[in-house]
Amino acid sequence: MSPRVLELRIHGVNNTPPTAMLALPDHAVEQFRGDRFGSFWRPRRDKLADLPPDHPGRVPEDVRREAYSWGGMARSSPGVPGSGVPSVLANVLGRVGWALLLPFGLANVAYWSRRLPDDSVPTTKHRVWWNAGSGAASTRLFGLGLTVLLVLAVCEVAVDVYAIQCSLPGTACKRLPEFLDLLGDPPQHVRVLAASAVPVLLLLGLMTLTSLARSRYESTTMRRTPVRRAGVMLSRASMWEGSPRIRRLTRLHIAAGSCVVVLATSTQLWQHVFFLVLTVLAGGVLAVVVARVVVTATDCPDVPSTEKGGLWSWLLMISAVVVLVAHGFALYAIAPVFTGPLWLTSWGPPVVTVALLGSVLAAWSWRRNDAKGPLALLVLFAAFMVATCWFSLAWVGAAVFGGVLAWRARPRVGDRWQAWRGAGPGVLLGLSLVASVMSSTVLVLTFRGWVGTGLVAPSFYSWFSAAFAVALVPLVLLLLAEAVVLLSRLAAPAVLDDEAAVLVVRARHVVAVTHRSETVVGVLSTSGVLGLVLTCYLTFATPSWSQWQGVTWVVGKGDWVTGLAGVAVIGSFVGAGMLTNRRPLGLLWDLMCFLPRTAHPFAPPCYAERAVPEIADRTREFLDEAEENRVVLSAHSLGAVLAVAALYALPAGYLERVQLLTYGVQLRPYFGRIFPELLGPSVLGTPEVRAGALFSCDPWRRDPGADQERGLSVLLDGHWINLWRRTDYLGFPVHGWGPNPSTGARARRTRHRTKWRPTATTTCAPPIARRSRTSSHSI
Repeated sequence: MSPRVLELRIHGVNNTPPTAMLALPDHAVEQFRGDRFGSFWRPRRDKLADLPPDHPGRVPEDVRREAYSWGGMARSSPGVPGSGVPSVLANVLGRVGWALLLPFGLANVAYWSRRLPDDSVPTTKHRVWWNAGSGAASTRLFGLGLTVLLVLAVCEVAVDVYAIQCSLPGTACKRLPEFLDLLGDPPQHVRVLAASAVPVLLLLGLMTLTSLARSRYESTTMRRTPVRRAGVMLSRASMWEGSPRIRRLTRLHIAAGSCVVVLATSTQLWQHVFFLVLTVLAGGVLAVVVARVVVTATDCPDVPSTEKGGLWSWLLMISAVVVLVAHGFALYAIAPVFTGPLWLTSWGPPVVTVALLGSVLAAWSWRRNDAKGPLALLVLFAAFMVATCWFSLAWVGAAVFGGVLAWRARPRVGDRWQAWRGAGPGVLLGLSLVASVMSSTVLVLTFRGWVGTGLVAPSFYSWFSAAFAVALVPLVLLLLAEAVVLLSRLAAPAVLDDEAAVLVVRARHVVAVTHRSETVVGVLSTSGVLGLVLTCYLTFATPSWSQWQGVTWVVGKGDWVTGLAGVAVIGSFVGAGMLTNRRPLGLLWDLMCFLPRTAHPFAPPCYAERAVPEIADRTREFLDEAEENRVVLSAHSLGAVLAVAALYALPAGYLERVQLLTYGVQLRPYFGRIFPELLGPSVLGTPEVRAGALFSCDPWRRDPGADQERGLSVLLDGHWINLWRRTDYLGFPVHGWGPNPSTGARARRTRHRTKWRPTATTTCAPPIARRSRTSSHSI
């Protein structure tokens, strides 16, 4: 008799290998579907007979146990094999490219934290296409601004500093390494022409880096269209079919970057008629690209209309490339002379940053107010901030309009159930902008210091170094206060909710610190945004007090702070697993890669676009074999998020024969709070939850919200069991920390052990304060 139950195990962020998931040795496991990025595994029947009767890898005759491995999609990157210098260098450059994607990934996360339209609530308000997704167009424009900032920073390094300033009298610059110095010592205009290719090659490299991964797993489609459930974005087929919209958006970003490269030098040469024409053409194409980015926001999954902008994106990219090629021929034929630094690379970054800052301030209130007031306030804030370059008192207007944007973002009733009290989009966009400016600052200041003496870098980057160092002070004080409180509790452990050994209680206090991460991230984002506001003010206004001795001292030390922070981030990307091509910052990367790319085409590719359809198709395939068949999805950590999405991707009538077992999950306190419409209480069917209290002994000792009348736990009708423990820094209950009801999603607290041995079931707890790769908690 064939098995009637399929137990499908899905690992979490630690990428537990299939052998550990199945609790079997290597020779007893075989892959029966998939490739090295995503695959299904099962025990080999001929090897199971050799196992002892009590071996945890044995399963009953009526159960088929399988493992789904998706870690190759999230953790591995295309790379060059080998250990020689060329392959190592290529892999290092690839990982630096992944580091540059961090701001783009954060912007994409911010997109999904917006207030998504809820089609389960009747409304009489007419929403036109450009307002159908509140904040959708703004987030895409923000992403385009990040691309422009990156291109301007590379133009400053390659064109302004190395090609122009190093050719001027009074400077002493180092020669590039021999394998990079292909031109020797050419004339200035040839140096500028060659250097102008660097930002274009960078854009093409980022496009290649993300396209290689996208082509391997973002093209998967479900065999059967899921039933669309009202109020559940996960049940929309378009949610996991993002390749067409990303291709269109990629072409628009390539076009914008090419135009910026042309403008960087052509605006310096208006005295030549041909360069004046190129400036007008590049500016016109860039303006149309901006308009098309707004229009193509209607191709996003949460926007009810569909935009077919493929032809427009092709025309704009071809036009930008033609202008770029004409610009290259003009540089070579006319041979213009550059006598000083480029003003666009000096003043472009602060102007773009001010515009993006206005978007961040407006995004703080996106979840609270749908009115278009923030758009006018954003424009006025940016205009007054830039005007301080000519009128020093204009900063008063910028402060007023910035204050109005902040006042609109004040917490309202019910906001405590949302991450950062409803300011999630602004907090995440703020982190994205700070990360983008930091990477640009590290690049510009580090290259200027390395390449020679007598070189001038835009003051914007130096001011950011100082402002960022000052902005870190509140965060450091907060962390010190947390450390003092933790040490006091470790010295005299206080039982959180029940009696336990001292070792367990202390482990609970240590883990409770990580449970307060939402507040720490909010402080980091807010401090960084205030630091950027101060940076832009100092850049445009240059007040007299900026020359004080104390301020100049901070500027000097700020370069070190920013440099160390940038080196730490990039070093984590380059150093960890460089030769094995494992992606950096594994946990953060996995979280960003779960969400489909919508805000930025160079964001890390979405592994869920392949994993969710494959899990859903395998579940449906087994249930279709016989009416009596049942499926148990056993998922750990982020694998539980994939499992939930896959269940909503099933056609109608299948959930009645599915059971869900989860452990070590972050669904309720993190995903549910940051993405309320995507994975919130009404989707999961779990009570609302507040953020972890900052200094209380138990961060979760607060009353939860009301139970939900709809959601996954209701649809599963009690067939969802979740395991959790207090000593798991990333594991939480899906219902609450108190007693659970007898229906809906049930949480069971696992016992704490210092040792663990696998059993035939998946109800064992892992070791204290660890998320072991070999324990069933890590399956």
